[in-house]
Amino acid sequence: MLAAIYARHSNIKQQGSTEDQIARCVAHCHRLGYTVVEIFCDRAISGESILNRPGVKRLIKETLKGRFERIITEDLSRLSRDVADIATFFKRLRFADIVLETIAEGVIGELHIGLKGTMNELYLKDLADKTRRGQIASVQRGSVPGGQVYGYDIVRRFDEDGEPIRGARAINPEQAEVVRQIFTAYADGTSLKRICQDLNALGVPSPAGGKWGITTLVGSASRATGILRQTLYKGVVTFNRMHFRKHPETGKRLSVPRPPEDWVLAPVPDLAILDADLFDTVQRLIEQRSTARREVVEQRKIEDAEAKAARAAAKQRKWRLEQQARPRKLTLPVFSGRLHCTEHDVKIRTQRWRHYACPEKGCGNRNLGWDELMPLCIDALGQLTADDMMAHFASSRPVAERAAHDAALADLARRIDERRASVRTILTTLGPQARTESVRQVLEEQEQEIRRLTHEQARHQRQRDTLQPSPTAVEAALARFRTMLTQLRLAPEDHRLTVPLKACVQRFEVTTVEDAEAPKGRRRMVRAVFDMPKVMDLGG
Repeated sequence: MLAAIYARHSNIKQQGSTEDQIARCVAHCHRLGYTVVEIFCDRAISGESILNRPGVKRLIKETLKGRFERIITEDLSRLSRDVADIATFFKRLRFADIVLETIAEGVIGELHIGLKGTMNELYLKDLADKTRRGQIASVQRGSVPGGQVYGYDIVRRFDEDGEPIRGARAINPEQAEVVRQIFTAYADGTSLKRICQDLNALGVPSPAGGKWGITTLVGSASRATGILRQTLYKGVVTFNRMHFRKHPETGKRLSVPRPPEDWVLAPVPDLAILDADLFDTVQRLIEQRSTARREVVEQRKIEDAEAKAARAAAKQRKWRLEQQARPRKLTLPVFSGRLHCTEHDVKIRTQRWRHYACPEKGCGNRNLGWDELMPLCIDALGQLTADDMMAHFASSRPVAERAAHDAALADLARRIDERRASVRTILTTLGPQARTESVRQVLEEQEQEIRRLTHEQARHQRQRDTLQPSPTAVEAALARFRTMLTQLRLAPEDHRLTVPLKACVQRFEVTTVEDAEAPKGRRRMVRAVFDMPKVMDLGG
């Protein structure tokens, strides 16, 4: 008799259970003279459904191949605790002429399926009720269920028997202060979008570690999620808001909200971060704003085309008035987009208006202000000399670029001469017949190509000339540069100066060093890396 063995245990605390079941089933097979063909198992998976267990799925697939005649398991609950699943599974086995046998019940028949399947399903329901009852009792004793909650740290403690005490929390001071700022700002009328923008501008990490978003703050109304709805902040644990069901077709675990009257509320005053009045005020504001928003949405659904057009026109007028009343935005500084941290070799980013920082935490190039950077960058621009410019154009890279332009110029001159020779040959060969329409078209194409090559030749010549300027040209370009730099010192936000001067700089390298004699114990230095061809073109 060829037999297959199936075993399963429900959670990781029963690690040895599956092996024990397999050993018992193997001994049972040897005692009855069965030959074990294959062993199937599912570890740490509930028996509530068959759909989410790879071991049972593979067993069902193998039943159709005729590899065994009997399935052995410890008891019927190992296969499934769902009466519908076990009945369907039994039908498959009967169709394949395979016998299902358990050590506890023997050969399984229809009566076992009906009675034991129902008993196993009732066991799961009873176990779920007892588990929820235990969780509710734990919450009422002050335990906080679930995982990490923003504003709190999980406390690792053990009882006298060495068992972990679950649900212990302690207030995280830094995150608690962020929570107070969020609630205070919302109570003062600040929008959710603005709160998120302010937190992101300050570099405060969100609960997930990234950027703050509106859903992080307000969450879902039906599920009462989000920071602004977290009752733990006022010292009350809210439990039993959700219950979980498995989809009958997919076997996936789905969360379903419970009605508010089924929620369990337990006071934990030691974990309160906010005053209860502030929390309740915020809840009323959330409800008011949500109601107002819903009313607007419903109103827009029923308005006609004329009303929609009027609303769009009013929105356009409002936008125009705001644009007229808005003060003119100041020009970006000369170092905008050009700051570079030498310590970490990364680009320094804008943190908020006129404040800049290296993205690496702990770097000395953080909290850089506009008032500090502007004089340093202007001084760095003033370090440019004629010797620096001549040395750049004598270096290996410009020399190689000049050689490439020379080669391109020689090739273009040869191609232009070939085209002109071709035109002369056509005119000489055809003579008076060169006036035909087809010949004129060929000649026009040749002339058009000569014009294109000549234009390309002039472009290469201009670029080559900028790579080998004369000392006189360098002095003239440097004089124009210094004149604009002097004007920039007097008007550091004049776009007529910042735009062309910024184009002359590849980047400003910022370095912070310790200096006991400096006002704040550190000194910052800025070095400008110039784009010399752009300096030559400045004002020329």
